[in-house]
Amino acid sequence: MRRIATALAAAVFMLGTAAEAAEYTITYYNSDGELINTRSLARPSDADISEYVDHYATEDTKTIKVHKLDNGEWESRAATAKTRADELSYTEKAPNVTDEMCRPEYWIGEGSDELILSSDEIKAVNRRIMDKKETTMNDLDSIPETYDGREMAQTLAEFESPEDMYLDGKSVDESYYESIRKNIAGARVTDKEKVRYGICTSHTVLKAYPYAEWLSDSEWDREWDNFVTTAALVGEPMVLYNSTADGKFIYAKTACCNGWISAEDVAICKDKAEWTKAKTHNDFLVITGERVWLEASYDSDVSLKQLTMGTVLELADKVDFSETNRLAWNNYKVKLPVRKADGSYGEKTALISASRDVSIGYLPYTGANVICQAFKSLGNRYGWGGMLNSQDCSSYVREVYRCFGFELPRNTTWQAAMPVDVTDISGMNDDEKKAVLNNTPPGAILIWSGHEMIYLGERNGLYYTINDVSSLVSPEAPENGIIRPRSVIVNDLSTLRGNGTTWMNNISSVVVVK
Repeated sequence: MRRIATALAAAVFMLGTAAEAAEYTITYYNSDGELINTRSLARPSDADISEYVDHYATEDTKTIKVHKLDNGEWESRAATAKTRADELSYTEKAPNVTDEMCRPEYWIGEGSDELILSSDEIKAVNRRIMDKKETTMNDLDSIPETYDGREMAQTLAEFESPEDMYLDGKSVDESYYESIRKNIAGARVTDKEKVRYGICTSHTVLKAYPYAEWLSDSEWDREWDNFVTTAALVGEPMVLYNSTADGKFIYAKTACCNGWISAEDVAICKDKAEWTKAKTHNDFLVITGERVWLEASYDSDVSLKQLTMGTVLELADKVDFSETNRLAWNNYKVKLPVRKADGSYGEKTALISASRDVSIGYLPYTGANVICQAFKSLGNRYGWGGMLNSQDCSSYVREVYRCFGFELPRNTTWQAAMPVDVTDISGMNDDEKKAVLNNTPPGAILIWSGHEMIYLGERNGLYYTINDVSSLVSPEAPENGIIRPRSVIVNDLSTLRGNGTTWMNNISSVVVVK
């Protein structure tokens, strides 16, 4: 924004006492040099100037002049709106990426609207993924209903203390981990416990250990937790095991991962039948925007509740006015899972505005829709495992694909093992890999162990992806070493890893989910 104010010199138009406070006057002229608009600003910021310059320009605007009083002398220079828009970029981008490339329509080609798989075919893919051992998925419906609680407590409490970890910038000593072990080992359980069945009520995370803080391997990095295992979305079913001695955490299994969840974020069903009913939806709404918030309410269970991409909620037949305090006109009616005061499962009706980015039922699985979904998160922050209400590389891909009804494994290794159309290119040179990518549809998943991305296509000999990335080395200035975008970005495969090799060198699998 500062560049606009700097580039446009100025003198002020002062007219009587009302205009004495004005420091800038912006004038707009058409192609014939005729004045079509004038706006004055008093002590504006650079952002104010930029907003006014853009907001009040019309289609007829040819030239814009910004005038400022500087040392009592009048100066003026013109800038055309078209030239400015072409030359100035308001967001930073990776090397070799243009503004056009940051829009989904740029990558959507002919035939990309064709349906790849039907809903029944997607269910069959999910079944194959679930059944393959290497994907490490949890078939929650088939999990044994009893377990040895004492053995589980002992096993979970015997973890080795991580080395060189930091809590809020300070080194963590052994006493911290010992307190966690005692909390796990002190669970009030027997050798024959019944599993419990739960429904997630808030966007949250599972962790390898039961603790509320963030444990980072870096003294300076306070927005990082090494031991987050996965995100859990509102409405996500899970099977529950031991609670900690203090009752604050529960060990849980979701369809794709295991870990400790905050007890406050999960509602416990009275039995498997209630849980099955709660997670089974015939008519449902899918959150297809990157985030949708419920509107503010006196009711803390629904007020400003965050619903992230891929969240599925059952549609309600009607709403109780005493609950919503509103009629449902121009709103979707949904059943929202809530945790009652005693921790048990409950439901409340909630309203989601018809203007929100949602879909009744899953989206049609097409290449164009995959690309559109992927770009809805462009610029969003990176959060390891889903911390910070965000996504990491694999949860980003998982949640894009959830919008079509897929249940993908948690991480890159497990996704590369899916029984779908997977091409192993790990032994190929770059030219051979490019030949494979030339025949790969946009929307496919590119993987190496530890990172994955959604493929966009080739332009001018470069191969582009959109992905949620923590760190990389810019090929434009490799001397700067590792940099940390920690965002969903568009970049090409000439990007470097910390070991000095390109992303193209490292791609090991091309995954087309079909």
